[in-house]
Amino acid sequence: MNKDELMVKVLGFAGKVQGNKYLTAISQGLMQTLPILMIGSIALLLAVLPIDAWQGLITDLGIKAKLLAGSTLTTSLIALYSCFCIGYQLAIQYKQDGIAAGLISVFSFLVLTPLNEGALDTSWLSAQGLFAAMIASLVCTRIYVLCIEKNLTIKMPEGVPGFVQRSFQTLFPAIISGAVAMVASFLFGLTSYGSFAQMIYSVVAIPLQGLSGNVWSLVFIVFIQMILWFFGIHGSLVVGSFITALYLPMDTANMDALAAGLSNSELPHILGKTFYGLYAGIGGAGGTLSLLIVILIFAKAKKNKTLGKLAIVPGCFTINEPVVFGYPLILNPIMAIPFIITPLVQILVAYAAIAVGLVPRLTGIQVPFGMPILLNGFMAGGWQHAILQIICIAIGVAIWFPFFKLSDKKDYELELSGEVTGE
Repeated sequence: MNKDELMVKVLGFAGKVQGNKYLTAISQGLMQTLPILMIGSIALLLAVLPIDAWQGLITDLGIKAKLLAGSTLTTSLIALYSCFCIGYQLAIQYKQDGIAAGLISVFSFLVLTPLNEGALDTSWLSAQGLFAAMIASLVCTRIYVLCIEKNLTIKMPEGVPGFVQRSFQTLFPAIISGAVAMVASFLFGLTSYGSFAQMIYSVVAIPLQGLSGNVWSLVFIVFIQMILWFFGIHGSLVVGSFITALYLPMDTANMDALAAGLSNSELPHILGKTFYGLYAGIGGAGGTLSLLIVILIFAKAKKNKTLGKLAIVPGCFTINEPVVFGYPLILNPIMAIPFIITPLVQILVAYAAIAVGLVPRLTGIQVPFGMPILLNGFMAGGWQHAILQIICIAIGVAIWFPFFKLSDKKDYELELSGEVTGE
């Protein structure tokens, strides 16, 4: 297989993944929950801030209970919020009513949620029930959309207001989707699992969490991401669905554990979506903040000096398209090795530092994308993580340096020969 054939296959695979309606709905739906997670993260951070004077103040004022409630009603209900958003996004993919689909998804998920002595078991509305919520929303929304597409709807006579027509149009598909969920709930209640949510948690969620909890799984995912980037495909978008689906539940589980009073060392997970955001390529895919530092210090070619000055500020905010496409790093055989290897090494170094206890485990607090490097580490895990980011950046500098020097030497020689002006 030659290079062109390989590239065609890679592009085809990436296009199918990126264009998959179900993965897109999961990715965009979970992204829509970010404001809710941010509220819960900030509330939890304020509630457990380890400063005696602060703890005494919020306890005396009765604020601590309210802050913990803010976490409970957000991160501890993440499955419920995600269910609505995923159903909404899937319906939008099929150009149907997203709100109706989101409501049907929530109803179906609640029907499939186990009861505890006749009352709804709210533990399944947290990260524990997230995979069940995903599946319930995808299946029931797809049934709803299929009914609409097959015209299995109630048609109202002309002259009836539009909002009334839309309500009746969705009525029959909603009934069918809800009926399917109720039948499924009854049938799963007859199994040894007792419920659909318990079955999904036992058969799907636990094995996936065990797999994704292994650092080598994250290394493999990021390796695929970087291969796609090398071929000019936005690898972060392609693997984003998998990262969010696999690692966000780990963050929410850590936040729930922290809210329940567990110490940082007792938190269940080292990895999470926050870990990925902090360490899987600092400054952007490929760990290009390290490359920009190398460029600013060691570049001789004028074009590289100019690029470094232009790209360093966006790079500090994890925006690295200027250097990825401006250098370029795409299809650049000299720079391919550090481009792919740097984020993998940064992941392993960060994981090892946390695993041996040199740096505390991340609590799962969500930090918005675009937060400046070091500040995002400080907000997510304290000063220790900001220091760990500096160490990982320095390691990235060491990896990028010899490859950049070789590439820059060629660019400089071309400028001296007059073949390239450097302007």
